[in-house]
Amino acid sequence: MENVDFEKKVFGADAQSLAQTQSRICDTLGANGGIDQISFVNHSDSGAPGVQRVIWVSGYPRSGSSTALSLVSATMDDNRDPKGNTFSVFEPCHDGDEYAKWQEQEGCASVLENLAQCDFSGIRGLWGWEDPHTTTGFKDYSSDHAHNLCTNSEVVAFKTVDYGHELKAFKWFLDDLPKLRILDVVRDPRGIFGSWKVLEPFASLIKAGDFYTIPRVCKHFAANLDFQDDRVHRIVFEDLLDDPFNTTNNAYKFLELEFGEQQQHWIEHVFHATWCPPVDPSMEGFTDCHIDAGANKEKWREVLTDEEQKTFINDPDCQRIAKAYGWPAK
Repeated sequence: MENVDFEKKVFGADAQSLAQTQSRICDTLGANGGIDQISFVNHSDSGAPGVQRVIWVSGYPRSGSSTALSLVSATMDDNRDPKGNTFSVFEPCHDGDEYAKWQEQEGCASVLENLAQCDFSGIRGLWGWEDPHTTTGFKDYSSDHAHNLCTNSEVVAFKTVDYGHELKAFKWFLDDLPKLRILDVVRDPRGIFGSWKVLEPFASLIKAGDFYTIPRVCKHFAANLDFQDDRVHRIVFEDLLDDPFNTTNNAYKFLELEFGEQQQHWIEHVFHATWCPPVDPSMEGFTDCHIDAGANKEKWREVLTDEEQKTFINDPDCQRIAKAYGWPAK
């Protein structure tokens, strides 16, 4: 049975109402002898005037969202070095993050809104900080360090996979932050589900009935078809595999970022690789580098059961998005 509350496991309250919460409670007040004894670091007032563009990559696990995050910085599996102009954060709003009490109460929408403005004052730790897609400067996380890296960048990018799937609920975010653009990454849900079935930890979650289903992914993709906004650009993962040059170039035009030699170099090494460098075992199956990138687009036919494939065929939302994105109807 589908767990319809999976996205609420990180933060359980309504996203927008929590984002509007302005009350900041210091839970260490009593322990530190009153407010006069507490040293505050408040980055929210300073903002990030040097940041020209904020990019939210929204997708599902195994939808190609990590590759889309790398597309923004034009780096392959490693954006730790801050020498580029893009500050990236891999999967904030993960249940492994650590937050100040007030930040946890305000919820994930507030986390993303603050991150977009380089305000890390409520974030005590980021689960994705150790991922090589995150810009860390090869240093441990601290709110000051993250703030400095962020404000010294021209582009701030982050990607989420378990939050914000229905984009119409975040029009307020786009309205409140003119610099914000959303890259909505979609992939044939059968390809997503097939990848989950063969890769941990997703395989165990599916077996336990504690993860997304094909109809649920189709429902979100179909809902987003109805949300048309000039500040949202859709990247179809299969198009990125088949035609990485034009798909990447179109994304850069949308983002109003320069497309040049670095981006072309990235395309060659990610999608036309003849060899991929060895990676840490924990990154196996999670890298950007592709050899024969389009070869496994329909590998789901070998992985999904007949019943799982019929689920897609018989679901109206699934058939609608298949027609919209050019995926096989069956």
